[in-house]
Amino acid sequence: MRSIIILTALLLAMASGTVLALPLEGSNENATVVIFGSSRTPVEDENVTLEILKVDIGLMGAENASYELVDQNDLVYTPGLYRSLSSGKQAVYFLTEWDSLFKLINVTPEGSDPILINWWMTPNASNDRTKIRYYGITDSSINSDEQMLVLQVSVENIGDQSIYVTPFNFTIFDQWGWPYQPSLGFDAETVAPSSGTDRLLLGFTGLSPVFRPAALAYDYGTPEEMVIEFERDYVPLSDELVYGNALASHAAGNDTSAQGEVAAAAPVAQSSNQTEQAASPEPAPESQNESIKLSDLDEKIAASKARLNAKMGELDKMNQGANDTATSSMVVNNSTATTSL
Repeated sequence: MRSIIILTALLLAMASGTVLALPLEGSNENATVVIFGSSRTPVEDENVTLEILKVDIGLMGAENASYELVDQNDLVYTPGLYRSLSSGKQAVYFLTEWDSLFKLINVTPEGSDPILINWWMTPNASNDRTKIRYYGITDSSINSDEQMLVLQVSVENIGDQSIYVTPFNFTIFDQWGWPYQPSLGFDAETVAPSSGTDRLLLGFTGLSPVFRPAALAYDYGTPEEMVIEFERDYVPLSDELVYGNALASHAAGNDTSAQGEVAAAAPVAQSSNQTEQAASPEPAPESQNESIKLSDLDEKIAASKARLNAKMGELDKMNQGANDTATSSMVVNNSTATTSL
Protein backbone atom coordinates (compact mmCIF):
# COMPACT_ATOMS: atom_id res chain seq x y z
CA MET A 1 0.00 0.00 0.00
CA ARG A 2 2.81 2.38 0.93
CA SER A 3 4.52 1.82 -2.45
CA ILE A 4 1.27 2.70 -4.25
CA ILE A 5 1.02 5.96 -2.28
CA ILE A 6 4.64 6.83 -3.10
CA LEU A 7 4.10 6.06 -6.81
CA THR A 8 0.96 8.21 -6.89
CA ALA A 9 2.84 11.10 -5.26
CA LEU A 10 5.65 10.81 -7.80
CA LEU A 11 3.21 10.80 -10.72
CA LEU A 12 1.41 13.85 -9.32
CA ALA A 13 4.75 15.63 -8.94
CA MET A 14 5.60 14.82 -12.57
CA ALA A 15 2.33 16.37 -13.69
CA SER A 16 2.64 19.64 -11.79
CA GLY A 17 2.42 22.13 -14.62
CA THR A 18 5.73 21.55 -16.40
CA VAL A 19 6.41 20.36 -19.93
CA LEU A 20 8.79 17.72 -21.20
CA ALA A 21 11.58 20.20 -21.96
CA LEU A 22 15.29 19.44 -21.82
CA PRO A 23 16.75 20.74 -18.54
CA LEU A 24 19.21 23.63 -18.47
CA GLU A 25 22.48 23.02 -16.65
CA GLY A 26 25.53 24.96 -15.48
CA SER A 27 28.38 24.27 -13.11
CA ASN A 28 31.64 25.50 -11.65
CA GLU A 29 34.39 23.74 -9.70
CA ASN A 30 32.19 23.45 -6.61
CA ALA A 31 28.55 23.11 -7.59
CA THR A 32 26.12 22.09 -10.33
CA VAL A 33 22.72 23.68 -11.04
CA VAL A 34 19.96 22.08 -13.12
CA ILE A 35 16.83 24.02 -14.19
CA PHE A 36 14.15 21.39 -14.84
CA GLY A 37 11.29 23.64 -15.89
CA SER A 38 9.09 26.61 -15.06
CA SER A 39 5.42 27.58 -15.01
CA ARG A 40 3.48 30.81 -14.57
CA THR A 41 0.38 31.71 -12.55
CA PRO A 42 -1.49 35.05 -12.62
CA VAL A 43 -1.49 37.08 -9.41
CA GLU A 44 -4.97 37.21 -7.92
CA ASP A 45 -5.16 41.00 -8.01
CA GLU A 46 -6.69 42.86 -10.95
CA ASN A 47 -4.81 46.04 -9.99
CA VAL A 48 -1.32 44.66 -10.71
CA THR A 49 0.39 43.47 -13.87
CA LEU A 50 2.43 40.74 -12.20
CA GLU A 51 2.50 36.97 -12.40
CA ILE A 52 4.16 34.26 -10.35
CA LEU A 53 6.96 32.35 -12.08
CA LYS A 54 7.76 29.02 -10.41
CA VAL A 55 11.14 27.52 -11.33
CA ASP A 56 12.02 23.89 -10.53
CA ILE A 57 15.72 23.80 -9.65
CA GLY A 58 18.19 21.10 -8.61
CA LEU A 59 21.35 22.05 -6.70
CA MET A 60 24.34 19.75 -6.12
CA GLY A 61 27.53 20.58 -4.24
CA ALA A 62 25.94 23.31 -2.08
CA GLU A 63 23.13 23.50 0.45
CA ASN A 64 21.66 26.79 -0.76
CA ALA A 65 22.07 29.43 -3.42
CA SER A 66 20.90 32.93 -4.34
CA TYR A 67 19.15 33.57 -7.64
CA GLU A 68 18.74 36.46 -10.08
CA LEU A 69 16.53 36.18 -13.15
CA VAL A 70 17.24 38.61 -16.04
CA ASP A 71 14.51 39.46 -18.56
CA GLN A 72 14.70 40.72 -22.17
CA ASN A 73 14.87 44.33 -20.93
CA ASP A 74 17.78 43.55 -18.59
CA LEU A 75 15.60 43.90 -15.50
CA VAL A 76 16.69 41.66 -12.63
CA TYR A 77 14.19 39.77 -10.48
CA THR A 78 15.05 38.15 -7.15
CA PRO A 79 13.00 35.33 -5.59
CA GLY A 80 10.12 36.06 -3.26
CA LEU A 81 9.83 32.53 -1.92
CA TYR A 82 11.85 29.32 -1.69
CA ARG A 83 10.43 25.90 -0.99
CA SER A 84 12.81 23.03 -0.29
CA LEU A 85 12.00 19.72 -1.96
CA SER A 86 13.69 16.35 -1.58
CA SER A 87 17.05 15.28 -3.01
CA GLY A 88 18.55 18.76 -3.35
CA LYS A 89 15.67 20.26 -5.33
CA GLN A 90 13.98 23.60 -4.74
CA ALA A 91 10.89 25.39 -5.99
CA VAL A 92 11.90 29.03 -6.44
CA TYR A 93 9.17 31.66 -6.96
CA PHE A 94 9.61 35.04 -8.67
CA LEU A 95 7.16 37.89 -9.12
CA THR A 96 7.61 39.13 -12.69
CA GLU A 97 5.82 41.36 -15.14
CA TRP A 98 3.13 39.77 -17.31
CA ASP A 99 4.40 37.99 -20.40
CA SER A 100 8.07 38.61 -19.68
CA LEU A 101 10.69 36.83 -21.76
CA PHE A 102 13.89 35.86 -19.97
CA LYS A 103 17.53 35.77 -21.06
CA LEU A 104 19.40 34.07 -18.26
CA ILE A 105 19.39 33.05 -14.63
CA ASN A 106 22.35 33.85 -12.37
CA VAL A 107 22.79 31.24 -9.62
CA THR A 108 25.33 31.83 -6.84
CA PRO A 109 25.77 28.77 -4.62
CA GLU A 110 26.83 29.45 -1.02
CA GLY A 111 30.59 29.92 -0.85
CA SER A 112 31.00 29.65 -4.63
CA ASP A 113 31.24 31.74 -7.79
CA PRO A 114 28.16 32.68 -9.82
CA ILE A 115 26.86 30.25 -12.44
CA LEU A 116 25.23 31.89 -15.48
CA ILE A 117 22.71 29.77 -17.37
CA ASN A 118 21.07 30.87 -20.62
CA TRP A 119 17.26 30.60 -20.49
CA TRP A 120 15.17 28.61 -22.99
CA MET A 121 14.35 30.11 -26.37
CA THR A 122 10.66 30.33 -27.34
CA PRO A 123 9.72 27.20 -29.38
CA ASN A 124 8.14 27.84 -32.76
CA ALA A 125 7.11 26.05 -35.95
CA SER A 126 6.14 27.28 -39.41
CA ASN A 127 5.07 26.37 -42.91
CA ASP A 128 4.59 28.48 -46.05
CA ARG A 129 1.53 30.29 -44.61
CA THR A 130 1.68 30.31 -40.83
CA LYS A 131 4.10 30.57 -37.94
CA ILE A 132 3.12 29.57 -34.40
CA ARG A 133 4.96 30.29 -31.19
CA TYR A 134 4.52 28.66 -27.79
CA TYR A 135 5.13 30.74 -24.64
CA GLY A 136 4.47 28.11 -22.00
CA ILE A 137 2.01 27.33 -19.24
CA THR A 138 0.40 30.43 -17.74
CA ASP A 139 -1.98 28.76 -15.28
CA SER A 140 -2.48 25.29 -13.84
CA SER A 141 -4.35 23.40 -11.17
CA ILE A 142 -4.28 19.75 -10.11
CA ASN A 143 -6.02 17.52 -7.60
CA SER A 144 -6.27 13.75 -7.13
CA ASP A 145 -8.88 13.41 -9.89
CA GLU A 146 -7.91 15.83 -12.66
CA GLN A 147 -5.87 18.82 -13.71
CA MET A 148 -6.35 21.96 -15.76
CA LEU A 149 -3.76 23.79 -17.87
CA VAL A 150 -3.77 27.15 -19.63
CA LEU A 151 -1.22 27.58 -22.42
CA GLN A 152 -0.11 30.75 -24.20
CA VAL A 153 0.51 30.86 -27.94
CA SER A 154 0.60 33.28 -30.88
CA VAL A 155 -0.02 32.94 -34.62
CA GLU A 156 1.69 34.91 -37.39
CA ASN A 157 0.49 35.03 -41.01
CA ILE A 158 3.58 34.79 -43.23
CA GLY A 159 1.62 34.00 -46.40
CA ASP A 160 -0.18 36.19 -48.92
CA GLN A 161 -3.79 35.33 -47.95
CA SER A 162 -5.76 35.91 -44.76
CA ILE A 163 -6.08 32.98 -42.33
CA TYR A 164 -8.86 32.21 -39.86
CA VAL A 165 -7.61 31.21 -36.40
CA THR A 166 -9.67 29.46 -33.71
CA PRO A 167 -8.74 27.56 -30.54
CA PHE A 168 -9.56 24.32 -32.36
CA ASN A 169 -6.64 24.83 -34.72
CA PHE A 170 -4.55 23.67 -31.76
CA THR A 171 -4.08 20.18 -30.35
CA ILE A 172 -1.89 19.20 -27.42
CA PHE A 173 -0.36 15.76 -26.90
CA ASP A 174 0.56 14.04 -23.66
CA GLN A 175 3.70 12.02 -22.96
CA TRP A 176 2.10 8.96 -24.59
CA GLY A 177 1.07 10.79 -27.77
CA TRP A 178 -2.65 11.07 -26.93
CA PRO A 179 -4.28 14.18 -28.48
CA TYR A 180 -6.46 16.72 -26.64
CA GLN A 181 -8.54 19.61 -27.95
CA PRO A 182 -8.93 22.84 -25.91
CA SER A 183 -12.11 23.24 -23.86
CA LEU A 184 -11.60 26.99 -23.30
CA GLY A 185 -9.99 29.62 -25.48
CA PHE A 186 -9.89 32.89 -27.34
CA ASP A 187 -12.40 34.36 -29.78
CA ALA A 188 -11.81 33.29 -33.37
CA GLU A 189 -10.17 35.95 -35.55
CA THR A 190 -9.03 36.58 -39.10
CA VAL A 191 -5.33 37.37 -39.45
CA ALA A 192 -4.25 39.38 -42.49
CA PRO A 193 -0.99 38.71 -44.37
CA SER A 194 2.17 40.07 -42.71
CA SER A 195 0.41 40.41 -39.35
CA GLY A 196 -0.08 38.32 -36.26
CA THR A 197 -2.21 37.78 -33.20
CA ASP A 198 -1.55 38.97 -29.71
CA ARG A 199 -0.67 36.23 -27.26
CA LEU A 200 -3.62 33.84 -27.07
CA LEU A 201 -4.75 31.57 -24.23
CA LEU A 202 -5.81 27.94 -24.62
CA GLY A 203 -7.49 26.10 -21.73
CA PHE A 204 -7.47 22.33 -21.28
CA THR A 205 -9.65 20.86 -18.53
CA GLY A 206 -10.51 17.37 -17.34
CA LEU A 207 -6.95 16.12 -17.88
CA SER A 208 -5.64 13.08 -16.04
CA PRO A 209 -3.53 13.87 -12.95
CA VAL A 210 -0.57 12.10 -14.61
CA PHE A 211 -0.89 14.10 -17.85
CA ARG A 212 2.20 15.99 -19.00
CA PRO A 213 2.23 18.09 -22.19
CA ALA A 214 4.78 16.77 -24.67
CA ALA A 215 3.87 18.49 -27.95
CA LEU A 216 1.63 21.16 -29.48
CA ALA A 217 0.21 20.88 -33.00
CA TYR A 218 -1.49 23.38 -35.31
CA ASP A 219 -3.90 22.08 -37.96
CA TYR A 220 -3.26 18.54 -36.76
CA GLY A 221 -4.17 15.87 -39.30
CA THR A 222 -4.03 18.22 -42.31
CA PRO A 223 -1.35 18.61 -45.02
CA GLU A 224 -0.28 21.89 -43.34
CA GLU A 225 0.16 20.36 -39.89
CA MET A 226 2.89 21.86 -37.70
CA VAL A 227 4.17 20.32 -34.47
CA ILE A 228 6.28 21.78 -31.67
CA GLU A 229 7.89 18.94 -29.72
CA PHE A 230 8.85 20.35 -26.34
CA GLU A 231 11.74 18.00 -25.58
CA ARG A 232 13.23 18.68 -29.02
CA ASP A 233 12.43 22.37 -29.44
CA TYR A 234 13.04 23.74 -25.94
CA VAL A 235 16.74 24.58 -26.28
CA PRO A 236 18.90 27.21 -24.56
CA LEU A 237 19.23 30.66 -26.07
CA SER A 238 22.49 31.21 -27.91
CA ASP A 239 25.14 33.43 -26.39
CA GLU A 240 24.66 35.88 -29.29
CA LEU A 241 21.03 36.37 -28.26
CA VAL A 242 21.80 36.69 -24.56
CA TYR A 243 24.98 38.77 -24.58
CA GLY A 244 25.14 40.29 -28.06
CA ASN A 245 27.71 39.46 -30.72
CA ALA A 246 30.51 41.47 -29.13
CA LEU A 247 30.31 39.62 -25.82
CA ALA A 248 29.35 36.16 -27.09
CA SER A 249 32.94 34.97 -27.54
CA HIS A 250 33.73 35.93 -23.95
CA ALA A 251 30.62 34.16 -22.68
CA ALA A 252 31.40 31.06 -24.74
CA GLY A 253 34.63 30.64 -22.80
CA ASN A 254 32.73 30.53 -19.52
CA ASP A 255 32.07 26.90 -18.55
CA THR A 256 29.20 28.00 -16.34
CA SER A 257 27.07 29.05 -19.32
CA ALA A 258 24.60 26.48 -20.64
CA GLN A 259 25.46 25.40 -24.17
CA GLY A 260 23.11 23.94 -26.78
CA GLU A 261 22.21 23.74 -30.43
CA VAL A 262 19.99 26.76 -31.18
CA ALA A 263 17.82 27.27 -34.25
CA ALA A 264 19.27 29.77 -36.74
CA ALA A 265 16.17 32.00 -36.72
CA ALA A 266 15.69 33.82 -33.45
CA PRO A 267 12.17 34.23 -32.02
CA VAL A 268 10.60 37.47 -33.28
CA ALA A 269 9.50 38.52 -29.82
CA GLN A 270 13.04 38.14 -28.48
CA SER A 271 15.33 39.23 -31.27
CA SER A 272 14.66 42.96 -31.01
CA ASN A 273 16.07 43.05 -27.50
CA GLN A 274 18.40 40.09 -27.30
CA THR A 275 20.53 40.66 -30.37
CA GLU A 276 21.69 44.00 -29.01
CA GLN A 277 24.78 44.17 -26.84
CA ALA A 278 23.90 43.31 -23.27
CA ALA A 279 23.44 46.35 -21.08
CA SER A 280 24.17 46.26 -17.36
CA PRO A 281 21.21 44.54 -15.71
CA GLU A 282 18.99 46.78 -13.62
CA PRO A 283 16.84 45.86 -10.63
CA ALA A 284 13.14 45.44 -11.31
CA PRO A 285 11.07 48.58 -10.61
CA GLU A 286 10.60 49.45 -6.96
CA SER A 287 6.85 48.85 -7.14
CA GLN A 288 7.60 45.20 -7.89
CA ASN A 289 10.28 44.79 -5.23
CA GLU A 290 7.88 46.09 -2.59
CA SER A 291 5.57 43.19 -3.45
CA ILE A 292 8.29 40.56 -3.18
CA LYS A 293 7.80 39.46 0.42
CA LEU A 294 7.65 35.89 1.62
CA SER A 295 4.30 36.22 3.39
CA ASP A 296 2.74 38.16 0.50
CA LEU A 297 3.81 35.64 -2.11
CA ASP A 298 2.51 32.75 -0.02
CA GLU A 299 -0.86 34.49 0.14
CA LYS A 300 -0.84 35.22 -3.61
CA ILE A 301 -0.09 31.58 -4.43
CA ALA A 302 -2.87 30.41 -2.07
CA ALA A 303 -5.32 32.88 -3.65
CA SER A 304 -4.42 31.72 -7.15
CA LYS A 305 -4.92 28.08 -6.17
CA ALA A 306 -8.29 28.90 -4.61
CA ARG A 307 -9.36 30.72 -7.79
CA LEU A 308 -8.33 27.79 -9.98
CA ASN A 309 -10.08 25.27 -7.75
CA ALA A 310 -13.24 27.39 -7.90
CA LYS A 311 -12.95 27.57 -11.70
CA MET A 312 -12.57 23.79 -11.92
CA GLY A 313 -15.67 23.44 -9.70
CA GLU A 314 -17.64 25.72 -12.03
CA LEU A 315 -16.53 23.74 -15.07
CA ASP A 316 -17.45 20.46 -13.36
CA LYS A 317 -20.97 21.81 -12.71
CA MET A 318 -21.26 22.93 -16.34
CA ASN A 319 -20.13 19.52 -17.57
CA GLN A 320 -22.49 17.77 -15.16
CA GLY A 321 -25.36 19.98 -16.37
CA ALA A 322 -24.54 19.13 -19.97
CA ASN A 323 -24.40 15.43 -19.13
CA ASP A 324 -27.75 15.62 -17.28
CA THR A 325 -29.34 17.36 -20.27
CA ALA A 326 -27.97 14.73 -22.63
CA THR A 327 -29.25 11.96 -20.35
CA SER A 328 -32.72 13.54 -20.17
CA SER A 329 -32.82 13.80 -23.96
CA MET A 330 -31.90 10.13 -24.26
CA VAL A 331 -34.67 9.15 -21.82
CA VAL A 332 -37.25 11.20 -23.76
CA ASN A 333 -36.11 9.75 -27.07
CA ASN A 334 -36.20 6.22 -25.73
CA SER A 335 -39.67 6.80 -24.25
CA THR A 336 -40.94 8.14 -27.58
CA ALA A 337 -39.45 5.22 -29.42
CA THR A 338 -41.12 2.77 -27.03
CA THR A 339 -44.49 4.51 -27.40
CA SER A 340 -44.32 4.44 -31.18
CA LEU A 341 -43.70 0.71 -31.10
